[in-house]
Amino acid sequence: MDNLIFIGLPGCGKSTIGAMVAKALALPFYDADIVTERLAGETIPHMFEKGEAYFRIRETEAIRQLCQKNRCVISCGGGVVTRKENMALLKKAGTIFFLDRDVEAIIASVDTSTRPLLEEDAEKVRDLDQKRRPLYEGYADVKIPVGSAFKKTAAFIVEICNKRT
Repeated sequence: MDNLIFIGLPGCGKSTIGAMVAKALALPFYDADIVTERLAGETIPHMFEKGEAYFRIRETEAIRQLCQKNRCVISCGGGVVTRKENMALLKKAGTIFFLDRDVEAIIASVDTSTRPLLEEDAEKVRDLDQKRRPLYEGYADVKIPVGSAFKKTAAFIVEICNKRT
């Protein structure tokens, strides 16, 4: 089994579902946002204060490091798809799952004030979906619909992975 890589909008469940899948398959789990913070030595909001471009460079450094790992689950930040370099690295490193959660469900459940690109308002989530959906769909090897029951989604992904091995 190669790496399992999760992409999708902020709030779609990448970290939660990724951790559940990793646990079920007894694989290491890596949250790319946490790895980015660790490597940069600063928080994501602090990096964004220096500009999104600054953050994206730090994120690519983390993606490059994570793509050297084998047999693990990687949850990516929502904007990882905005840099072709990231996606080229991830495509070579494993199977990319697009976690497709309804935008209105994300808006209803996510505290947008804690997310740098969403802090303006809920409309920003709709805008990000419109801009990024073609990228998520284009880079995904597997598109997974995400409902309110993240455990069911994780179980479905585990089932897919077990059939592939």
